Amino acid sequence: MSSVRLAIGRLEPHSTRGRARLAKILEAATELFLKVGYEQASIDAILLQSGGSKSTLYAYFPTKEDLFRSVIDNIVAHDPGTALDMGGNARLVLTEFAISRQRVVLSPRHRAVLGLVLAERDRFPDLARIYFERGPFKSQRLLTTYFEALKHREVLDIPDANEAAEFFVGMLMQHWHLQIFYVSGPLPAEAIMRQHAEHAVARFFAMYSRRSH
Repeated sequence: MSSVRLAIGRLEPHSTRGRARLAKILEAATELFLKVGYEQASIDAILLQSGGSKSTLYAYFPTKEDLFRSVIDNIVAHDPGTALDMGGNARLVLTEFAISRQRVVLSPRHRAVLGLVLAERDRFPDLARIYFERGPFKSQRLLTTYFEALKHREVLDIPDANEAAEFFVGMLMQHWHLQIFYVSGPLPAEAIMRQHAEHAVARFFAMYSRRSH
């Protein structure tokens, strides 16, 4: 059973049985919200799919909005993220980072989450902010810190690490983002993602190579 993470300030079940019941409710709610959206996912449908009771659900989520907030918070909190090895080979580290981020961002589940967050951002602007901070902004901060380290190690000549992070993410994700927003399709093959990552890294090194300055 997956771990349960409730919104800050809410009670958590003390018993194993209670946690299992709540996890089933959250799993059913997650599946339905991602499949049909916030408006169409009814509390009754969530309970029917989870086998839970209204008393259990309302004890932890007094409103549908509370349940939705916990679902989105739980999803973004479990983004696996990607570590950047400060002492490793920079080309290899960046390539593996790029492949990992593509796997996450281009997965059908993430596309559904992004679509749901965008569809409901006027109703839940705080959730859109949470998604941004724990997803795109977090990745950019990681890259900025990493590029600062490469600059100090004199691996690359990077005048502005934050600008370099924007440049790298743009090269890596812009092509895919256009497809995500306008064209539906399956997750690209691993070989395609690796080829795209290697190309982005090669262009990045060509841009910031110390030999080119």
